[in-house]
Amino acid sequence: MQNKPGTPSKFQPLQLPQSPVTNSPNKNLTGSPRVVRDIAADVYNTIQSWNSFFINGAQIVKQIAILKADNIDVYSTELEEYTNALYTCVQGLKQCDEKLQLCKHQMCALKKVERKLEPLFISLNINDIVDLVSNIVNSYAEEFKVKEMVLENIAHAKNKDEVMFFAACWTLQPNITDQTNLKVEALLVETGHKKAS
Repeated sequence: MQNKPGTPSKFQPLQLPQSPVTNSPNKNLTGSPRVVRDIAADVYNTIQSWNSFFINGAQIVKQIAILKADNIDVYSTELEEYTNALYTCVQGLKQCDEKLQLCKHQMCALKKVERKLEPLFISLNINDIVDLVSNIVNSYAEEFKVKEMVLENIAHAKNKDEVMFFAACWTLQPNITDQTNLKVEALLVETGHKKAS
């Protein structure tokens, strides 16, 4: 249904507040927006490191699964080498988990200092951003527990089905869902690291 020419529209365009990132493209951010933007970058970069360790670990888990599927009761030096390599991957994931926990802690500390409930960037206030970061970090923390469980058990699997179960647990990352990835994207868009598509 179109308006007749000369009659005002009943609808008005939605006006979103300007993000401090777009307001000052040539200036550095200061205060809470700067801290939040830096933490968002740290979260993203840590997740990229996580993904590298995850991919490397997936290849190692595949090799362990192949070895165990052929000789379930054999503990060869090759199996030990792969298990040690997987241990190194899990240690890398542990560092990622610790960095993410630090980001969450920093966001919670900022929440105590920041009293304003208006949006810091586009639409989310400090409480919303803290919830977003906490949800992301909690998902990765739960997934880290799965990775530790796989490390502790895959070399000692009693049959082929167990080996395949542990390999699937590593590969599928059940705690890092599409929802988690969407939250990471939302954090990046909100803080101006990525343009909305």
